[in-house]
Amino acid sequence: MRVELASEPISRNLDNLDWAGATPTTAVVLDGLTEGPATGCTHGTAWYVNQLGARLLAYANSDRALAACLAEAITAVSALHEDTCDLSHPGTPCTTVTMVRRRGRLTDYLVLADSPLVLDIGGTPEVVIDEAEKAVSARIGRPPNATPEQLKEFIAEQQKHRNVDGGYWVAQVHPEAGYHALRGTVDDVRGAVLASDGAALLVTDFGLWSWDQFLRTAYADGPQAVIDETRRAEASDPDRVRWPRAKVSDDATAIVCRWS
Repeated sequence: MRVELASEPISRNLDNLDWAGATPTTAVVLDGLTEGPATGCTHGTAWYVNQLGARLLAYANSDRALAACLAEAITAVSALHEDTCDLSHPGTPCTTVTMVRRRGRLTDYLVLADSPLVLDIGGTPEVVIDEAEKAVSARIGRPPNATPEQLKEFIAEQQKHRNVDGGYWVAQVHPEAGYHALRGTVDDVRGAVLASDGAALLVTDFGLWSWDQFLRTAYADGPQAVIDETRRAEASDPDRVRWPRAKVSDDATAIVCRWS
C-alpha cells in the first residue's frame, strides 16, 4: 500500500487534535473533538488521539475485526489514565475514528462519527460517513456562528447525547463504541482517502467540490493540496457569512492510500 499523509492544525500555536498514521496494510485518521474548558482529564485531547491511534495501528496488525481492535484500544487507553483523571466527566477526551485495512484483495473499513472515508471502487467514489452527530446537533439547535460562550453551552448540551442510544457514538471510554461504527469488507478497491471533517469541508459544508473531485485531486496532487484548497476557502470567508460554522478554520488531516 502506498500512502501519502498530511495534517495541519488550525494554528501553529495550537495543538493539533487530529492524528493520522499508517502501516503497510492499515491507515487511521482520528479527529479529536473540541471540548469546553472542563474535561476531567489532565492530559488533553491531543494526548488521547496519540495514544489511541498508536494502539489502533498495532492491534489492527492481526486477524481481529476492526471493531474489536477499536474496543481493545479504547480499553487500553482508559487504563492509562483512569487513576489520574475523572473518566466519568462528560468532557473526557474523545475522537472520531476512520480506518482501512488491506487483506489481500479485500479491504476492511470502519468509520465512527463524521470523519469521512472515500473508497475508490472501480474508479467511482463510495463515501462512508456517519452523520448521527450532525442529526443530534440539528435537533438541539447548533448556533451557526457561535460566540465562545454559546459554543460552550452547545457542547455541554451535545455531551448529553454522546455514546447513548438515540445519540451518536465516538471513541472515549466505552469499548462498545467500536460496535456502533459503520464497518464492512469490500472487494475491488483501488484506493481510498481518509479525512478528518476539517479536510472534507469543500464537499460536506462548502459545496465547492463533489466527492469525485475530492478523490481525483487527492490522487493527482496529494492530501496537502486538499488542505491548501480548504484553507483558501476558509480564508475567503473570515466572518463566516458565506458558510456559517463554529470556527473559521479547523484542524485538517487526510491520508491517500493507493494499491494495485
